[in-house]
Amino acid sequence: MRYLFLDASENTTFSQFGDGNRFFGHSFDTDRNLGARISEICDKMLAEAGCTFADLDLLAVCTGPGSLTGLRVAAGFFRTLAFISDKPLIGLDIFGWSLRTLHLQGINGEIKLVLPTLIDKAFVVSALADGDDLKYEPAQLCNRDEVSGTNAFSIKCDMPGLRRLEPTQQALHDFLLSKQTQGTKKFDDILGVLPMYVIQSQAERKFEEKK
Repeated sequence: MRYLFLDASENTTFSQFGDGNRFFGHSFDTDRNLGARISEICDKMLAEAGCTFADLDLLAVCTGPGSLTGLRVAAGFFRTLAFISDKPLIGLDIFGWSLRTLHLQGINGEIKLVLPTLIDKAFVVSALADGDDLKYEPAQLCNRDEVSGTNAFSIKCDMPGLRRLEPTQQALHDFLLSKQTQGTKKFDDILGVLPMYVIQSQAERKFEEKK
């Protein structure tokens, strides 16, 4: 099974290729330029893997949260590829990816995952990791200074009192291999592959405050 994954939730875009024997990933500097480079990124990943798009069995995309433009561009591109090629497509949010990383590190039980956003806010997910059973609640938007906990992890950044967590390529690889027969091909389902809540813009927040 061969897959191609794309994470455009940040200014730097990450892509990973994998099959039953190996996996590798690269980051690309795509700040404000993803739309012009996304096909080039896929071509480079496939060239390094020594295969073509036709050889892929699964497409996968990060569903955020993160850069609204990046997520939309990546999801739109992969949705189109999935539809015209009749290849399965799945989405993975950053919290699920992080939770699987902790699982591989042997960290189970009640866990809090924190992803800073905006100036004073953070997405917070409460999760229960019990062996292979990984469950987590929808992300809540909270004030950063309200986040604490003995088993709390900040994703991809340093926050006071929290342990830093970097989602790993191994965790992503294991997850995608486990989903090789579960991707969706139906058009309506393909459109639903980006379910994460998108944060309010600064203008929307100010408008709400004036009500």
